[in-house]
Amino acid sequence: MRQGLTAPVTAGVVSALVGFTSSFVVLLAGLAAVGATPAQASSGLLAASVTPGVACVVLSVSTRMPIAAAWSTPGQHCWSPPGV
Repeated sequence: MRQGLTAPVTAGVVSALVGFTSSFVVLLAGLAAVGATPAQASSGLLAASVTPGVACVVLSVSTRMPIAAAWSTPGQHCWSPPGV
């Protein structure tokens, strides 16, 4: 990596990891609140992780344009029951 790119790349990777894992906490809290077993919770996390990737591929291929799809903490919070 070039000398001046180390800090920005590291900051980008750290912010992506923090954003991704903080949304997992909200989703896990919602799944636990509705009584999901650990196996069901892991399936929910897998679905929440894979779905945006599949959406990107399907939308990009069908429109022939680069399209990005993502999920966010506020979006995950909508799935959570009140009080979580």
